[in-house]
Amino acid sequence: MTQIQAVAVPGIPMLATGDDVAAVISSHLNTVRWPDGYVGMRGDDIVVISGKIVAKAQGRWHRLGEVPDGFRTRVGIPDGLGLKEPDDADSAAGQIRRGLAARFGGRPGVIISGSGHGREPGRGVVDIALGSAGLEVRGPNGDSVIDAIAALAGVASMGLDDSPVVVVRGVPDVMTWEDLPGH
Repeated sequence: MTQIQAVAVPGIPMLATGDDVAAVISSHLNTVRWPDGYVGMRGDDIVVISGKIVAKAQGRWHRLGEVPDGFRTRVGIPDGLGLKEPDDADSAAGQIRRGLAARFGGRPGVIISGSGHGREPGRGVVDIALGSAGLEVRGPNGDSVIDAIAALAGVASMGLDDSPVVVVRGVPDVMTWEDLPGH
């Protein structure tokens, strides 16, 4: 039986335009504590990163009201500014993946997540994948699996403002060696 685990990564600092996301989050990934006592990340884990911190690193700022905001909450966004969703989230996920692989070995999967609304009024908001790298999304149900992983990460980080990164372990049959963008 497969056991899927998701652990929020605390202490991620605010990112600024031009920051290397993989470099900023790496030291925090080294300190992740798993329920079985294991500390750190393995090369076959999946790292789910809030699209908000990727957008900040990309400099996707705009004056509030000029264009629609890409995020439903204003946490971490200064007054008077808005933030658009990340540009080319699949490519950004691939870049982060290569940065993490260089630091940790292996080829961890990377998902950049954002908020999607339920299909029916009153069903709330769930995290979905905006982009991914290292995960098979082209097969049957591929997008659904990636979105489910993003949603699980959203639950794991719920209410933790300093945890825009979650590591997921134990998802079978989704990892690939190649980046395979195309979400």
